[in-house]
Formats: sequence, structure tokens, C-alpha cells
Amino acid sequence: MGHKFLAILVLVLAAVAFSPLENRIRIERERLKYGGAHVALPLREKLGQGTAVALLAGFRGVTADFLWIQNAFYFERGEWVPMYLNLELVTTLQPLSTPFWDQGAWHIGWNIAYSARKDPKNANEAQGILREREWHQKARDFLLRGIQNIPNDWDLYFCLAWLYDSKFVSDCAGDAECRRAAYCEAAEYFHRAAEFPDAPPHVGRECARAMENCGGVREAYEYWKFLWPKAFKTPHQIPSIIEREIKRLEVELAIPPAERVPRKPDGSLRDPS
Repeated sequence: MGHKFLAILVLVLAAVAFSPLENRIRIERERLKYGGAHVALPLREKLGQGTAVALLAGFRGVTADFLWIQNAFYFERGEWVPMYLNLELVTTLQPLSTPFWDQGAWHIGWNIAYSARKDPKNANEAQGILREREWHQKARDFLLRGIQNIPNDWDLYFCLAWLYDSKFVSDCAGDAECRRAAYCEAAEYFHRAAEFPDAPPHVGRECARAMENCGGVREAYEYWKFLWPKAFKTPHQIPSIIEREIKRLEVELAIPPAERVPRKPDGSLRDPS
């Protein structure tokens, strides 16, 4: 497939080369930045000579898309290491593409990690678990780099929070302090995601749950109270969930009746509007 792709690019280049190729490469090297770095020899070596020529000729987006499509074949064949290397290359070429970071982290933290754990080449179950945790850490580092490149989008903060909540918590097994720390990390990133005006309502609910699991029961209660008036102004919010959690925590925390969220005569929470 790589040779066919290069052949197509050669034909395209012949049609668009209104200036010498050497000049186009020089201009591209000056213009293109990949996460703050120029196209250097290590990157060209990873890409392969043919794809690197296409990249330096001005086809950064096409090259990234080609590598991303190539990952579908790696996925189908379970070739996880080449897939991971491709994910790193794609996000290096297109560091401002949220879907590349989002879906790439999902492949690393879920598909590749699970495959590593179930690999029949593992000497024992413990080795499989260790390898799985290493891939979870790679997914975390991958998302942190994504956030560095795209700090103004709720999605990657949510993805990182979800990774902590669903994978790092599980990795802690019976270690209560480890689990609490993972929940605290999840709460932090859920909260940062929820602060974006375009974040969907479920992000706030996940934030409150992670806060409670982190040990901040009172903080979780206050956050549910914060969400309560927003529930009637935000599309797709579910007021009944927020009401249920407020009532539960008021009992758990023994909140005095006079300090609880106001009720209607039937005992339901009063609509704040």
C-alpha cells in the first residue's frame, strides 16, 4: 500500500510542482512545525523515505490521513506496536486534531492494553497485568501531550479523567489509597472539562461522583447543589439524577433540615427557577 500511495503522490506532485521541489521543501521546513519541532531525521526515518518525501512536499494532512487509515489494517490484524507507532506519528504531524488524540488514546488504553494483558507470550498472569498497566500509562502520557497541544477543548480533559476513573482505579486492585488517588486525578480532570461552556451535562455528573470517591463527600454534595439550578437550563441534563444524589448526600452528611435544598410539599426538590 505504501508504494501505491507514493506513486499517486508522485503523479500529483508532477501536476502541482509550479516551483522547484527543492524550494518547496525549504519553504515547508520553515513553515511546518510538529509540536514545536522541525521535521528532523528521526521523524523521517520513522515515516520511511517515500512518505517523508510526500510530507516535505507539503502533504502533511494527506500523510497523517494515510497513516490513520493504515491503522485500520493494523487494528484488524492485531498488530498493536505498529499501530501505536503510527498513532504517535499521526499526532506529531497533526497535533491540533482532537479526534486523533481522543481515538488514539482509546486504542492505546483499551485495545492495546487489553491485548498486552491477554498475550499468550506472557510468562504468567502477573506479567500480563504489568504490561497492561504500562500501556495505561502510555495512554495517559499520550493524552497529556494532547492537552498541551489543545488546551482549550473539554474533550481531552474528559478522556484523561475517564482513563483514570476506569483504568487506573482498576489497576490499583485492593489498594484503597491508590484507588483514592486515581479517583482524585479523575475528579480534577472531570472538573476541568466541565468548566468549558460546551461540555455536555454528563461531564459534571461524572465530576461529582469522582469527587465523592476521592473522599470529598461534602465537596461532592456542594457540586451537586451547584448543578441543580443548571439542570433546568441545560439541554439533555437529567434533573432526577441530581435530585437523587442531593437527597442521598443530605442524609449521609446529616445536613440539618433548615440547611437542605428547599422542598415542595410532596418532598421533591423545589425548582430553583
